[in-house]
Amino acid sequence: MICQTISRRWIYFCLIVFFTLSAGRGFGATVIAPSFDQLVESADLIFTGQTRSQRSEWRNIGGQKSIVTLVSFRVSAVHKGRADSVVTLQFLGGAVGDVTLDVSDMPKFRKGERVVLFVQKNGANASPLIGFYHGKFSLQSDATGRETVWKHDGEAVMDVLEIGRSKPTARSARVPLSNEEFTGKVREHLSRSRE
Repeated sequence: MICQTISRRWIYFCLIVFFTLSAGRGFGATVIAPSFDQLVESADLIFTGQTRSQRSEWRNIGGQKSIVTLVSFRVSAVHKGRADSVVTLQFLGGAVGDVTLDVSDMPKFRKGERVVLFVQKNGANASPLIGFYHGKFSLQSDATGRETVWKHDGEAVMDVLEIGRSKPTARSARVPLSNEEFTGKVREHLSRSRE
């Protein structure tokens, strides 16, 4: 019995190591920060929503057994593409029992968190968000109740032109963009690209 448990854990460990090493080749190991234009143009779906739930499970991905985390969001607005009132996204990694698959640069979500997400090929990529965490923008309410947009690194979005740049542009009055202003820029970009 003990030998079976050890050998089963060893097999799982070897599979996870193998998949993690091969995932670097299959999914790309470098995360390059996309510009705002690249996010909007590449996305199949852009929506504002709130995290409802998440669960991890084993799935067969590319002929290999892997752990994925399924995160469900209640959709409040769709800015590009089509979506039902609830969207579930599949992310590589997570924990099932005593087995954990940790994927660096994978976005994390808290229950109840409000976000704007830029999605591409859900279920086909290691992360359904463009540029892994670069495709996630958190929404936070300020003291006045105004919902502002924040990047993965804890920096407020002051201007969409700063997205994907290493240094922010110089501005005298630095006020974070509201959710309405940010998603308005998405719609402006989409209407310009249709012309």
